[in-house]
Amino acid sequence: MWLLRTTTAELEHFNSPFDVKGGYAILSHVWQDHEQSFHDLQALRTQLAATGCRHRLRSRVSAKIRDCCILAKSHGYDWLWIDTCCIDRTSSAELSEAINSMYEWYAHSQVCYVYLHDVPNTRDLHSRASPFRESRWFTRGWTLQELIAPRSLVFLAEDWSVLGTKAGLADLLETITGVDADVLTFRRDLGSVSVARRMSWASHRKTTRPEDEAYSLMGIFGVHMATIYGEGHRAFRRLQEEILKRTSDQTLFAWGNVLPIRTAPFREQMAFGSYHPDNHMFAPSPAAFSHSANMVPISMKDAVENALKGIGIKQRSRTNLQGPSTKSMRRLSDDAWNFALPDFMVTTHGMRARLLVIESSSGQSILAVAVLACKDTTTGSFVGLLLRRRAEEQGATLKYPRYHVGVTIRGMHVWMRLRYRLSHVDWVRHALSFNSGGITARWQQLYLSHRPPSRSPAASNAAQHKHGAAFRFYFPRWLEIELGKQGFRPDVKLPASRSDASKLPQRASIATFTFTHQHMQEAFRIHVGQCRGVPWAVAGFMACGSSPARTSSSSWPSRYQTDVPSFLLPPPAPGSDCSVPQGPSIRVRASGSTCSGSIASWPNGTRTFGDAERNVQLTFTRANSGSTHILDVRVGGHRFKFDRLAERWQAGRRLVHRLCTVAGRV
Repeated sequence: MWLLRTTTAELEHFNSPFDVKGGYAILSHVWQDHEQSFHDLQALRTQLAATGCRHRLRSRVSAKIRDCCILAKSHGYDWLWIDTCCIDRTSSAELSEAINSMYEWYAHSQVCYVYLHDVPNTRDLHSRASPFRESRWFTRGWTLQELIAPRSLVFLAEDWSVLGTKAGLADLLETITGVDADVLTFRRDLGSVSVARRMSWASHRKTTRPEDEAYSLMGIFGVHMATIYGEGHRAFRRLQEEILKRTSDQTLFAWGNVLPIRTAPFREQMAFGSYHPDNHMFAPSPAAFSHSANMVPISMKDAVENALKGIGIKQRSRTNLQGPSTKSMRRLSDDAWNFALPDFMVTTHGMRARLLVIESSSGQSILAVAVLACKDTTTGSFVGLLLRRRAEEQGATLKYPRYHVGVTIRGMHVWMRLRYRLSHVDWVRHALSFNSGGITARWQQLYLSHRPPSRSPAASNAAQHKHGAAFRFYFPRWLEIELGKQGFRPDVKLPASRSDASKLPQRASIATFTFTHQHMQEAFRIHVGQCRGVPWAVAGFMACGSSPARTSSSSWPSRYQTDVPSFLLPPPAPGSDCSVPQGPSIRVRASGSTCSGSIASWPNGTRTFGDAERNVQLTFTRANSGSTHILDVRVGGHRFKFDRLAERWQAGRRLVHRLCTVAGRV
């Protein structure tokens, strides 16, 4: 790591914090505009050295670096670390090393200065409206480890005057940040705090890059991993996988909403959806732990005892409960009774786990509760995971069943739906009592969805476009320009973004677009519609005896065949030279969930209408996971190839004529 010499502001490299003789000071702050970087500082040093003014480096650096060097030197420190100028961010290896070792550098510093640029020098820090409480420093993701790690931490006002120390303000800091005062003062080891509580400390903090949500927490959980900027929120899931390898604390999974106690059976109120970000074992971001601060780990023995008590299994009737690795029946009260501890392993099928599962004993159950070794100290209740069998496996008999986590409860409106991932084990008997059937509890090895797939699984066209659902499409923004180069202009403004996409909400709705050539009596028309809820599209050329400007927008030529259903075509406009095609037409007929002639039947979403002389190619590309598509249009055929060659020949003649005219004048 690079450190600044406080007397000259020159940079020097050290391999570890223990190589810095006499110790060093470190700065924690919020980045502002125009922070001086590593290369800025090196360039300034080179520039001053070339003019023989190298000794003036400290006076020429930014005000923040200069003032911090002066303060550190006045306190007797020869070395100072500031993240803005002491990391070469152009080197990915150095950046990764700095991020992975940053917690250690803060922990071994002699003093950490917290510079609050938005807090004036005031003694009234405890008032509710004090600028200290509202400082932006308490909202940033990276500053959490910078608050926890240093043994000695000093808060500085905007004028670099001392406001107080971490030890002296520990109670106030706990109120502001949620971090326990005994953790801040090192009376309690950080590793003894539950995973869920440590995550909750970061739940309301923000980072500039989504990857930093994970990287800023590595030191707090004592893990190291590669930094890959560009992976987005996958970094936080990788962090959870690394935490899982190093701890048995199951509060890692205790995030999200808990099904309230005294909830009535809710099977009739469940809403099944294809995807929800809470469907998985790993949380999408630290914000998911915002209500999990009071989740604490307990022994699995206590969790099992409580679960059996909650479902009404008496002491003497527990002989039928068997561990996964024992065949002999043993009483739970017997010290010799033994069961394998739950373990979790990430696989390609999901997270493989061995847990005590409680479910209805009547037939193939859809819902179940897996007992977790954790407790909610707010209510004093033990908690478990609400599990739902995957839709594609419901009714199937698998040796190791697969589940999603959490259920959605319907409300009077869609926006009133609530999502629950956890359940109080004490109340599970009532929550799962769908009928008069009983409740069973047994050890199972199962697969739990742990994260969203890297790529969404392919779905059938019928599943992707629900029967009767609205069909939306729009044209690429560049399409109108490219068709204009070929001489075609649309009769209406084309929808060119998702926000103004054409919507076909009704089964018989049709959208029509006519493109007229500006120099020839040629035009083509596109129809997009729905036949009994299934989208279709057709296109064809029109050749009219009248001028293009007088061409009716509701007529089709008789000599060009088209696949548009004849019953969908309007009659030709009075006085028009164009006629409706009299040849056979292909009707769009519904057949189950697909239609013959529908867009779903096109190879790769592409179809060409016309012949070798004139043709129009339509291509529909799915814009998202819903029913919105991008419509690309290509115009081809011999006629337009020759026209383009003729236009280029005429342009060449005009250019030669101009050159000859200029030469004659000379």
